[in-house]
Amino acid sequence: MYDREFFDELYQVWSKTTQADNGWWVSEEHFDKSGRFNIYSTVPHIDQPGHSRKLIASGLNERDADFIASLHAALPELIGRLHEALDEADRADYDRDSRECLIAELVSELKEWERRYE
Repeated sequence: MYDREFFDELYQVWSKTTQADNGWWVSEEHFDKSGRFNIYSTVPHIDQPGHSRKLIASGLNERDADFIASLHAALPELIGRLHEALDEADRADYDRDSRECLIAELVSELKEWERRYE
């Protein structure tokens, strides 16, 4: 699988997660203060103050919950930047190919002039 296809597939999987289109995920310590953490999907209400929440995962340690929530938030930006990097690499390859063609043409023209001169 090529890089772009991989990134697109990853984005498609992300976009099907709970409320990926209009909310975000947060990690919070379980109400019993047991050291377990939950991940909630949070969506702001448009017509009234507050948010609606939906439980995504529970029973995680703090580091895992923070990582999952952070990665969920960062993934679209990360994929966008990876696409930009691939586009930039493609442009650099195209520019290099153009320069190599120009060099080959100039070398050919120089050889023609040398042949005429001799």
